Amino acid sequence: MFDKLPEYIDPINSVNHDKQFVGRVNQSRLKRLAEVTARAENDVQVELNFFYDRGLRFPSFIMKLETVLDLQCQRSLEMFQYPVKTELQGIFTETLALTKDLPADIEVFLLNEDEGKVFSYDWVEEELLLSVPLAPTDEASSLDYVNDTDNVSADDEGNLSASSGKPNPFAMLQKLKK
Repeated sequence: MFDKLPEYIDPINSVNHDKQFVGRVNQSRLKRLAEVTARAENDVQVELNFFYDRGLRFPSFIMKLETVLDLQCQRSLEMFQYPVKTELQGIFTETLALTKDLPADIEVFLLNEDEGKVFSYDWVEEELLLSVPLAPTDEASSLDYVNDTDNVSADDEGNLSASSGKPNPFAMLQKLKK
């Protein structure tokens, strides 16, 4: 087991030696994640376990990520903290033809024969980007909104007059309708 997450990992070598990597990556190193968050200052706790899955008959891995994302609430426009704790199980393969009978919850990662190594920070970033909600909203936030139509009543001519005494800007259109 290693204390530091290496930048590059050889997945097949790691599977052959049953390696485990545990480390931290600062969100500021993940450029695409920094673009979708309000602040990228927190650390991401990463745990990678490599092994050969005898049931699936593939080189496999389990990735566990834990962090807090600082997002902007789409309801109140205030920043809030969104906790992320995810676990991903996957396999490595050189061709998708071999993976058609795998369970749906197993992620498939294609290995390029020429490269051999995977940039671990990109791998972590991809999984975190999938965890970011499309429209982040803080459940504890509220919108200070007052509906002015609650104070509006219709008079005989079809003109709407507010309790504040403001004239209806569309009252002239009622005359054209006749």
